[in-house]
Amino acid sequence: MATARGGADRFWWGLALVCAAPAFCFPLFNPDLFWHLSAGRWILEHLALPREDFLSFTKAGRPWVDFEWLAQLVYQGVYACGGMLGLWYLKLSLLVVSWLPLLRLLRSRGVAEGLLPAALAIWAVNVLAYSDIRSDLFSLLLFSWLLLHLESGSPLSWTWRRLLGVGAWFAVWADLHAGFALGLALLLCYAACAALRRDWPQARAHAAALAAGALGSLCNPYGWGPHRVLWEHWSMIGHLERNIVEWSPMNVLQTAYWPFWPTAGALVAVTAAALWRRRQDRSPSLALPAFAILLCLAALRHQRSSLLFTPAAVAAIFLTAREAGWDGSAWLRRAAACVLVLGAVFSVWLLPRIFWGRGVFNYLYVPYSAAEFMAPHRRVFAGLRLYNAWAWGGYLGWRLRPWYRPFCDGRYIFHDQLARVQEAFASPELWGAFMERERLDGALMLNYGVTLAGRRPWYDSYMPPRRWAVVYWDDAAILFVARRAVPPDWLAAHEYRFLLPWDDARLAEALRRKQVPVAAAAEELRRHQEELRVLQ
Repeated sequence: MATARGGADRFWWGLALVCAAPAFCFPLFNPDLFWHLSAGRWILEHLALPREDFLSFTKAGRPWVDFEWLAQLVYQGVYACGGMLGLWYLKLSLLVVSWLPLLRLLRSRGVAEGLLPAALAIWAVNVLAYSDIRSDLFSLLLFSWLLLHLESGSPLSWTWRRLLGVGAWFAVWADLHAGFALGLALLLCYAACAALRRDWPQARAHAAALAAGALGSLCNPYGWGPHRVLWEHWSMIGHLERNIVEWSPMNVLQTAYWPFWPTAGALVAVTAAALWRRRQDRSPSLALPAFAILLCLAALRHQRSSLLFTPAAVAAIFLTAREAGWDGSAWLRRAAACVLVLGAVFSVWLLPRIFWGRGVFNYLYVPYSAAEFMAPHRRVFAGLRLYNAWAWGGYLGWRLRPWYRPFCDGRYIFHDQLARVQEAFASPELWGAFMERERLDGALMLNYGVTLAGRRPWYDSYMPPRRWAVVYWDDAAILFVARRAVPPDWLAAHEYRFLLPWDDARLAEALRRKQVPVAAAAEELRRHQEELRVLQ
């Protein structure tokens, strides 16, 4: 019997690990990593923290509160020692160490061992969307350990040692990621729920911890700076939702967020059932479910809240079920088995659909080949003011340092540019005015697969060839330069006049009519193939 039970346990844990495989094995892909690395390198070189922008040409010298400086130092240190593989191991370590406090909490509160694989499965498939090297993982780690402390049966007390520990915890957190605000909100929720229960000693203890945490979050090199940045984010949340995908509302069409919906449904169902039991004088603590539901509502508004929703929701579901006396029931065990099977099916289905790219970093979301083309032509591109897509600037500034500065990157100081760029791209006339107003010498643009009226490529009207020349293109990007801004001899050697993206039909017709020299078109084709072979 014991052998059979041990075999069943290994089977369910095996399924749980299958569910966790995509999150743990997912390659790095976050394009923001590179401006973090640039900032970390600058901090180490100058032994100081940046107070103004030094990475772009559009915001150079403007105030910048680099509230993630400590995370950037970690990234740069790990990268210097272990490269991208080291950063991948850092990501994996942060995820594993974030799961451990949740596992410890569930075990300390007596959740049945047979349910723990299901808890891991739910946790893993929900963190999948953020299973990358990003500062949010530090918040996941610190939030999970704070949750363990609040729910493990060791309540916060008035001792100065503990309050100092809470303050130090939030002081470090505020230098890693802005998620410290949700840690403070968690303490506020526990204090409020204790007050509603009229458990005044506990309410005072949580309130004291909240005050210590708030004061600790101010103990950073920028003082009120991180809080001010948070307020700016909140005040322009509608703008961010419209222009940045990860700030947009939850969408059922996004595969990585599919697990959010059943998890949110389970959380609401368990909490509602617990409230019904409350009427029968069996009153489990509702502070954690209440906060998890608040995070659920926040995630519906913008996706970024879904990461910290995950540990709160998993803990709330299983602890509420345990306190209500349901964890030994047959229906809950069957539900856990269904979760594991469905999670494993989802993971097996998802794994081959992940673009793995080269090595542990997926360069799909950065202009890798375009930057490699620009790198040996420093004499041409140094000093040029080139427009670039929002997500690409961090990589360009990192790869082409120290002689190149991008138009923008993923930092919050460029939020105001997003709407202006979106509005400018509404028509060729507006785009031309935008390029003129910003005094731009060219643009590294996404290779949109669209044509306009007359079946001409979009760039014919947006970047007219009488002024702009295409000097590089691939499936991801097109690099335009102003004819006046580059040496004529270099332009003659590198311009694409005949072989252009999304324009094969025109070229074929021109060749048929003998309007294009066959030898010149063949030479451009040879050069393009050689560039792609070497750069990619």
